Amino acid sequence: MPGTTTANNLIRSGHQGGVDSGYVNPLYVEEYSGAVEHRIKKKSFMKQFVNIKNITGTDTLSNDQIGSTSLQKVTRGKRPTDSGTTFDSVSIKVDTMVLARTNQHKMDDFFGRYSVRAEVGKEHGTTIGEFVDEAFLSQAIKASQISVLPHGGTAGTDETGGWADAYKMGDVAVGTVPATISRSAPDGFDGGSVVILELAGDEDVATDFDLAVMRLTQMLEEKDIDIEDGVLLVRPAQYNTLLQNDKLVSRDFTSANGDYAKGQVLKSNDLRLMKTNRFPKQSDVGQTHFLSNPGNGNAYDVTQADANAVAVLMLPKALLAGETIPLTSDVYYVKQELQWFIDSYLMFAVTPGRLEMAGSIFKHAPTVA
Repeated sequence: MPGTTTANNLIRSGHQGGVDSGYVNPLYVEEYSGAVEHRIKKKSFMKQFVNIKNITGTDTLSNDQIGSTSLQKVTRGKRPTDSGTTFDSVSIKVDTMVLARTNQHKMDDFFGRYSVRAEVGKEHGTTIGEFVDEAFLSQAIKASQISVLPHGGTAGTDETGGWADAYKMGDVAVGTVPATISRSAPDGFDGGSVVILELAGDEDVATDFDLAVMRLTQMLEEKDIDIEDGVLLVRPAQYNTLLQNDKLVSRDFTSANGDYAKGQVLKSNDLRLMKTNRFPKQSDVGQTHFLSNPGNGNAYDVTQADANAVAVLMLPKALLAGETIPLTSDVYYVKQELQWFIDSYLMFAVTPGRLEMAGSIFKHAPTVA
């Protein structure tokens, strides 16, 4: 009819059922979501070391702790006595949603080309993966620094582990060790393990750093911890430092022909060795973390001591972690905004769990408090 515009069943990229219908083709959402999932699995590594529990029906996850029991000798004619068992718990509260969002004003910029969808998905996956790893690694470092105050103990004298029992590789000057950070725990539990390098730059000397790793593994083993399931995470610089020790490299590594590309560090002191750049940075000190708030005592903020860590030894139970919303992706159009929103979001929390299953090596520094 004259004066009437006919759509002729035109279907634009990213839409179904007609012009600007607003319905997103599920295939495009899947392409984007798939890119996010692929990228976070490729870029994030901490989830393979920690059991993350699903939190439903509540925002809090608690892990009960039961203290050790004592043995006694049974003597004829004498009634055995009972021994009290101590209890405690560790809990986390999931209260913050983390979001990666990209807005697109032109629908075809996002839905018309596969490369754009893939690149946005990769970027979101990388950003979220880095954030998750940094939060987990920071909490592992904090776990190693915490001392345990037994029930009925006196603060300032009875703490064990963490900074209270920090092992100094040499003459570490008084004042370089932070004040003890303690929390209560049942009988038989212990704090984290701390090793402090003797001199500035020792973290870059193969023999000195390897001795520190050896001492750290010994400290955990002396707490009756089986370290076979543990992983030693080191900064890239310290990974290269360990490469200088031929006891730590595979038999395929050879310098005779100048081919270092195939060299691979397998284990250090019977520990799986992995390098990562997710350690707390100096620029993080004093900043408020996304997950920090007064309710958790700003538990995710990076301290100077955290930034001085150069290696972390951790087992799966060293951290207590949970998520209310797993990684979720969505693509939708908001008419009022006249634009598309491309989102990936999640809600999780992580805190130190079994402290004796975490240990860290800290570089020598004038002050680490």
